[in-house]
Amino acid sequence: MNGNGLNREGFLAARDTIAALKGTVECLQVNLSQERDANEGLNLTIESLRGENGSLQEKTFQLEAELDALKQEMKDENNQKKQETAVPESEVRQELVKKLGFYYKDLKNMDEKNLTAEDSETLYHILTYTFKTLKKAGLQF
Repeated sequence: MNGNGLNREGFLAARDTIAALKGTVECLQVNLSQERDANEGLNLTIESLRGENGSLQEKTFQLEAELDALKQEMKDENNQKKQETAVPESEVRQELVKKLGFYYKDLKNMDEKNLTAEDSETLYHILTYTFKTLKKAGLQF
């Protein structure tokens, strides 16, 4: 082989290498273009989701405000009902004295050191009636 033949082979190898590199570059450019398109699509999706997130947050705040307003309204209604149904304390006391006074007198007549079976039964009925009356008056146990 002479010098021309070697040069020719070197040029042919260089040409083939350049062609292969051009093919690789073209393939990489296509891949880069596809990745850019995919990234652009992802960016659009992100922006869309951010907008949706913003509107959902607004809706959440609105619903929370409505819920708080409804809770306050229910609380106000309950307070109003309690005020409407509440009996003044003096009336409650008078009613309790009227209902329980008789039983108090019976209780005072008992000898605490010498309770009979009849006294125990009476005491039981006094306590039962007392607690029922207190419950009706609004006390909770």
